[in-house]
Amino acid sequence: RRFTWTELLDYVDCFAQDLHDAGVRPGERVSIWLPNCVESVVVLLACARGGYVCNPSLHQNYTVEQVVGLLERLDTRVLVTQPGYGADAHSTDLFAATSALPNLTRIYSAEPFKSVTNRAQRSACDAHVQEITAPRLDDADRIMYLAFTSGTTGEPKGVLHSANTLLTNTRAMVADWHHDENTVLLSLSPMSHHIGVVAVGQALSAGCELVVNDVPDGMSTLDWIVETGATYCMGVPTHAIDVQAQMAN
Repeated sequence: RRFTWTELLDYVDCFAQDLHDAGVRPGERVSIWLPNCVESVVVLLACARGGYVCNPSLHQNYTVEQVVGLLERLDTRVLVTQPGYGADAHSTDLFAATSALPNLTRIYSAEPFKSVTNRAQRSACDAHVQEITAPRLDDADRIMYLAFTSGTTGEPKGVLHSANTLLTNTRAMVADWHHDENTVLLSLSPMSHHIGVVAVGQALSAGCELVVNDVPDGMSTLDWIVETGATYCMGVPTHAIDVQAQMAN
């Protein structure tokens, strides 16, 4: 799917309204356990809009038990997930496992978009909201992002960010790399990793197009770069090594 900025804003406003109607209030935690998809971006931005704290750092290789433990640790109010996602999701029932969490009051179950045949008729806001009444908090120094570090030993360690601490970094990167509305920025890192969030911040700062690494079946990363017309790629050295190997073949 490809969204204009106006369509994305509509989607974010609709989801923020739904969170507000569900009784979610500023400072409460919203967690994401999703593959690379536009919904991850929508949830992050809706949290920033409403003053909620977004945790997108539930990775694909986590088990249901690990995710439930992290949800309890964060006192998560809302979870956005996709059935069948995760290391043992096909053998362990996430919804049954989370039923004992007293403060988890709502779970959004996102349909795998690749299984939807009539893509063209899917609107940006699946459940249209006639009027957006949810308050928008404009304090850019509020905590809106809680990430778990990766690559360290022991229990995941939490890192807190405000909109300002995130955008200070991304604005500098946009200036250094001269991004503008003509840039096509591809994040090879998952949206559950911090690099994915930095990619979102750069797209917001520059007004450029953001491409998530949702590679169609049968397509290599190199093919995806060519297909999307990416002019700037973000990732880790492993991604570059893989692309070089694909070029050699």
